[in-house]
Amino acid sequence: MKKISLLLIIFGGSLSTWAQEVTTQVVTEPVVLKSKRGINILPEAKEWALGVSANPFLAYTGSIFNTGGQGSPDFTYAPNLTNSIAVFGKYMVDAHTAYRVRFNASVNSTADKRVILQNELTPDLNFPKFTQDWRKTSSQTIVLAAGYEKRRGSSRVQGVYGGEVLIGYSNRSDTYEYGNPISQAFNQPNTTNFGNNLFQFGNTFRKTEESFGSSIFVGARGFIGVEYFIGPKVSLGGEFGYSFVYRSTGKNDFTAENWSSLTNSAQTTKVDSNNGNYSSFIGTNLDSLDGAINLLFYF
Repeated sequence: MKKISLLLIIFGGSLSTWAQEVTTQVVTEPVVLKSKRGINILPEAKEWALGVSANPFLAYTGSIFNTGGQGSPDFTYAPNLTNSIAVFGKYMVDAHTAYRVRFNASVNSTADKRVILQNELTPDLNFPKFTQDWRKTSSQTIVLAAGYEKRRGSSRVQGVYGGEVLIGYSNRSDTYEYGNPISQAFNQPNTTNFGNNLFQFGNTFRKTEESFGSSIFVGARGFIGVEYFIGPKVSLGGEFGYSFVYRSTGKNDFTAENWSSLTNSAQTTKVDSNNGNYSSFIGTNLDSLDGAINLLFYF
């Protein structure tokens, strides 16, 4: 009888201890990283994030698009469209899921002035007159990326992965202004050669306007990367991915002027440089591993 009572006491004590352990496990909450001031370090549900490329702060190099000085605009889709888009935002659905948008728009304008000798019927060799030729170039670029992001990790180091779609537009045009007009007295006047504004077709033609084919870009990209939280709601991160892209480039055309002996006047002609042809590109590529380092602020 004493042995049975002792066994019941031991069994009851063990059951009580097991129940306490189960209760402890159920009510225990996950560890939340906090700063010394008690502020949560990691992002939470319904928070927004604003990000910029940290590269300008770390090195004074690089650009989003580079259309070149003379050639038509083009998309360098990896890594520029993906890792170096200037500004982007996130919305945290929960602590491990986010929607994100990246955006870049740029408008550029340049002017090239050349001083040349002015055409005169009776020039003064001691006091020649001069005039100016101009080439003005304008270009526009717009890029938008929207994606879905998942996150892993409960420490300051967070892994990120997901996918996004990309769309972009780019174009460029040149205009020329000449100080010496084409006339009967000077049907081939003094004109600056800017590189590709003059050509021969019977007599000399000179371009007044040139439109390079506009490019439209669409693509999809999978990405993986990491964020390290250097402080509460502030992180440095980087990522790379694999992109599938399609790009279509429209026709190039220009307007040129010359002297016509048939009409005994100056005339303008519009020319399709591509002879009605258009170009397109489809391909895949792995992002460059030296992509942008991102600085993000959550609030």
